[in-house]
Amino acid sequence: MNTIWLRSFKLSLLLIACMPASALAQSFVGSKQCEACHEQAYASWTESHHYQAMLPATPENVAGNFSDQTFEYGGVTSRFYRKGGKYFVETDNRLGELQEFEIAYTFGFYPLQQYLVPFEDGRLQALSIVWDSRPQSQGGQRWIHLYPGEPVTHEDAVHWTGSLQNWNSRCAVCHSTGLEKNYSGTTDRYNTSWEEVNVACEACHGPASGHVDWTTGDQQEAGRGFSFSLADSGAFAPVGDHSSGTMRRVDGKQPTVQVETCAACHSRRSEIAHYQAGQPFNDQYRLTLVEPGMYFPDGQINDEVYVYGSFIQSKMHQAGVVCTNCHDPHSNRLLANDNSLCAQCHSASVFDRPEHHHHAADNAGSACVNCHMPAKTYMVVDDRRDHSFRIPEPRLTLALGVPNSCNQCHQDQDAQWAADALASWGVSRDVRAGHAAILNAAWSGQPGALPGLLALANQPAQPAMLRASAILAAQNYPSQEALAGIQQLLLTEDPLLKASAVRAMDWVPEAQRYAMLRDLISDKSRAVRLAVARQLSGIPADQLPPASAAELKTLWQEYLESLQLNADMPEDQMNLGLFFSSTGDMVAAEKAYRRALQLAPAYVPAMLNLADLYRANGLDPQAEPLLLRAIKMAPGQASVQHAMGLLRIRQGDMAKALPHLEIAARDVPINARYNYVYSVALWEAGKRGQAVTNLESVLQTYPGDRDLVSALASYYQQLGEVEKLRLLQERYAPAN
Repeated sequence: MNTIWLRSFKLSLLLIACMPASALAQSFVGSKQCEACHEQAYASWTESHHYQAMLPATPENVAGNFSDQTFEYGGVTSRFYRKGGKYFVETDNRLGELQEFEIAYTFGFYPLQQYLVPFEDGRLQALSIVWDSRPQSQGGQRWIHLYPGEPVTHEDAVHWTGSLQNWNSRCAVCHSTGLEKNYSGTTDRYNTSWEEVNVACEACHGPASGHVDWTTGDQQEAGRGFSFSLADSGAFAPVGDHSSGTMRRVDGKQPTVQVETCAACHSRRSEIAHYQAGQPFNDQYRLTLVEPGMYFPDGQINDEVYVYGSFIQSKMHQAGVVCTNCHDPHSNRLLANDNSLCAQCHSASVFDRPEHHHHAADNAGSACVNCHMPAKTYMVVDDRRDHSFRIPEPRLTLALGVPNSCNQCHQDQDAQWAADALASWGVSRDVRAGHAAILNAAWSGQPGALPGLLALANQPAQPAMLRASAILAAQNYPSQEALAGIQQLLLTEDPLLKASAVRAMDWVPEAQRYAMLRDLISDKSRAVRLAVARQLSGIPADQLPPASAAELKTLWQEYLESLQLNADMPEDQMNLGLFFSSTGDMVAAEKAYRRALQLAPAYVPAMLNLADLYRANGLDPQAEPLLLRAIKMAPGQASVQHAMGLLRIRQGDMAKALPHLEIAARDVPINARYNYVYSVALWEAGKRGQAVTNLESVLQTYPGDRDLVSALASYYQQLGEVEKLRLLQERYAPAN
């Protein structure tokens, strides 16, 4: 035994000795170590937004006016001042009372600067009153509130003391280097630490101890002591005979390492693993897709989705363009501030001329970015450009209501004026609605949207972002056709597509789900595995063969560990509750839902799920206060009204149930289930004509929905509507 152990130990030493430095565990060395050899890069970085991402609140870092300034908002007068060389604010606390708070850190720099306040439990909270650091000539050099049109009180979910403004859980990982959150669910306290307070060299390049060793060791090692390289810019050459004025990447590649490294922070995503520089994006995050509220149906940015999700929709991305083709990686500045930036690949002799842009050379309309990268303003003063690089299409505005860059400048004109202008220039192509019309139809619940969704999802020439969004939207059209489309994408190698197909299977019966997904339990992509784990959480492992049961339990453990990574976020606590509900552990589910509400008392999804847990266990008296609270917080939310309506039915009070069910049924887009329940309730309440009329109307949107057809057929039969019943059966019998 000892001899075998000794041989193994010697072999391990030999293998370690043969490994390049980049393959060994690395540690952080700090940006000052980098300065000695990389003086220019270091100097550029100290002038960057990355450097200013977070810094101690000192005179050289604070941009705001703290000379006893006051700011009035929602009936509260906040005061900003200095005392003993430190910075303070007197503002409303979590109880709505005025209190003095010390400012510990600045957060960002331009066009606005936020301020972080420390609490005894290790939390840092971001004030909602921020400094507008733009020049006074642009309206800046003033205090502003991030929610100017909607007075936020201490009871609101977005109040600065609440979970949505918590630095540790919401902001920290992207504003500091080598961050360790160190949250204790037992004590509800943080002991958050970092290697460097701001976004420094190793945030992107990874720990550099191997590189430092390389500088004094064997410099033949290919990776220079790093396990990956961010040098993805590549070389570009003209296409064909140069007449097109465009270029393409010489090596034909679509590199991912650099873009995905930037995407770790410049994207709207959920963490599924602890960040490791250089690792695949889909092993660390779940990307927010083109979904209602986040994007417009053509893929333009709507909510704060940052850059990556729009960029990977673009032809630029498909052509192999990466971030550093336009941005200096260290200063973060553009390589040029005029059209010459685009002229690197798009010949100025073809594109930077009035014949192309139809504006005078000194007019804002001649700037490439103003037409192809329209900006949207976030956080009151922060203009961010869309990175999907679209062709302006005001006719799409007329058809679908999406924004267009023409009217962003010409705000005194309408979309028809802009469309007429394009036509007068000889731009007479048909409206290129494409995926926009398909997604718009699905989002508005239009009948017949499924074939378009499946065609888009299975079109290899389309960006994966759009294909994934299409298959996810197909879940609202449960059918054999949708299932076939999902099954096809389960075979793809693209993790974004595959994971989205898995997520679209909520409606599929559990046994069938398991049969379709069991081969993906050990998929190489973590995003796919975790999507599978959620879909298979209700499978009774004790009824599976031992090997299959063990495999499934290992997957569940990985999923639970992923959720525990963000145990300080109400969303992940709710997902824990959903998982435990599926596995039948009601005690653990209740604990998770209640923990979510402790973290965010106004978090409506947790209220609904906890109320439904009580319903399932015959505890409606405990569910009622939760639903009343949810209605107070979100009276216009259909799911809240529907749940309350069902509760009133269980209590035997149909008169009180119907108004709630009607509000849910009238929501847009129309929900088939809510309308089925409302129609049945109308029938039971003796309002039979209304019930039939509602079912007939909703069937126009959801033709063939089994519950709707079955209920309407039953009602026709009871009313003696023989001819209507015959026509209904003829139309829907094959599908039902």
